[in-house]
Amino acid sequence: MLEDGPIERYAAGLAAALRGPRRVRDEMVAEARHGLQDAADALEDAGFGRVDAERQAVADFGTYRQVVPPYQAELASHQGKRTALWIALALPVMMLLEPLMWWDSPWSIDQRASALYWVLVAHFQHTSFAAAAVAALLVVGFSWGSRYLRDGVRYTRIVGFGTMTFLSLHGLAGAAVFVLSILQWPAAATWPPVIVGMLVNTAAFAYAGLLAVRCVTVTRSPAVTA
Repeated sequence: MLEDGPIERYAAGLAAALRGPRRVRDEMVAEARHGLQDAADALEDAGFGRVDAERQAVADFGTYRQVVPPYQAELASHQGKRTALWIALALPVMMLLEPLMWWDSPWSIDQRASALYWVLVAHFQHTSFAAAAVAALLVVGFSWGSRYLRDGVRYTRIVGFGTMTFLSLHGLAGAAVFVLSILQWPAAATWPPVIVGMLVNTAAFAYAGLLAVRCVTVTRSPAVTA
């Protein structure tokens, strides 16, 4: 294979045109490169010069306008599945670990709080597990149900926008619970487990938001010039 030949230039252009999870994208490009190399080797054995063999292999493989859309659709599905899987796993774990934020605290036996506070706490917990269940179904859709999806790109876009909407509303509910907790138990603001828990929750929410944004980004029509 020529280091700066038609195949390498084509593979570099393909990688630049694709958006999505880096590992999956690199595997796709590597697989395409290997296929092109095999095709060029066969043409070279048939009497073509190496440069002409690589050019013909690239021409037979297809232009970027032909090749990029199906590759991008597969990358979009991988991104959607990754996002749904994070929500399905992270939310239950955070809810199960949440009692540790308040365990053995000076006010742990003090149940005096407003009715609104307990309503918000219950709502936050129930919606967390419900969202995790929905996300688990989406993972199934991206996995075993992928053969029935007519439009994986649209499916991923819906997951992205849906996740951003959920995180916005759920984050507001969580912030309200935290603020009310501080107002009712001021010592919570300096309680180490609470501080660590809030940092972990914030990081998990931020990462989920990043994944959701990427879902929308990878479903945009790729810009190809050849």
